[in-house]
Amino acid sequence: MHHKTYFILGFGVLLTVLDACTSVSPVADETVASIPVVSVSSPVTHTFNNSITFNGVTQYQQKAVIRAGIAGYVHHRGWKTGDMVKAGGIYCTITSKEQQALKHLDESGVLDKFKAPIPVVAGTGGIITAVNYQNGDYVTEGDILATLTQQSSLVVLVNVPVEYLDQVKAGTLCTVLLPDGRKLNTYLQAGLPSADATVQTQSFIVPVASTNLPEGANLKVSIPLSKPDQGMAVPVNAVQTDETQEHFWVFKLGKGNRAYKIAVTAGKISSDSLQEIQTDKIGMNDLIIVDGAYGLADSSTIKIQKQ
Repeated sequence: MHHKTYFILGFGVLLTVLDACTSVSPVADETVASIPVVSVSSPVTHTFNNSITFNGVTQYQQKAVIRAGIAGYVHHRGWKTGDMVKAGGIYCTITSKEQQALKHLDESGVLDKFKAPIPVVAGTGGIITAVNYQNGDYVTEGDILATLTQQSSLVVLVNVPVEYLDQVKAGTLCTVLLPDGRKLNTYLQAGLPSADATVQTQSFIVPVASTNLPEGANLKVSIPLSKPDQGMAVPVNAVQTDETQEHFWVFKLGKGNRAYKIAVTAGKISSDSLQEIQTDKIGMNDLIIVDGAYGLADSSTIKIQKQ
């Protein structure tokens, strides 16, 4: 009887131990699975341009008009918007009412030289941007027949806030960002003598005649404020901040695959998504977590993703 009792008790203890073992293993598996997998990279030395980008609009600075020299009817106007007119070229001819009357009064041909339409000559060359009258229309003396613009006078008007006027002046080098991605290196010409009182900006002129851009195009103009400088940089994804964007930090890989939160001073961001950081606790040979550190606690254990 006693042996049977001991056997039952021993078997119960064995079941208890086995149950305890099976209940521990899922926790262990869960702990291993909860270790975040991250990617790392070392800081690099990068050159940052100390520049600021302003908005600009293209505008033709030189425009001209072709006017009717006499009153009459427009004839032989073969030009259209977009055509190039050379200086001294005939834009159209005009026949006056008196000339129209001579066709019916003089059948002998004695007054033929007075019947010839009077040519209207372009005083300057340019691209026709507006045509106001068609063939057969009646015009009075002085009416504007067409408007011309000169491609060589195309500029960008850059609106610079007044707080930058001590750094942005005529003759400053700048870069115009064209719509197709190209960059045009040029310079600022003299600023306009008045400022926009509403937005507190002053317009500067940037020549862009070689671009063939239309008038009224919105462009970005980058203007350097000081010489470029070099600094430590990491991918912009590696830099984290709080809701107020007053405090910044990165995670540095330490011994035992632990990630340590390092406070940094965040600086400029380059066009290739590198951000300048300043700290004396990170060296160029350290490894910084680039992806996977969001929400990570200080001194957390991490697993490095295989490249």
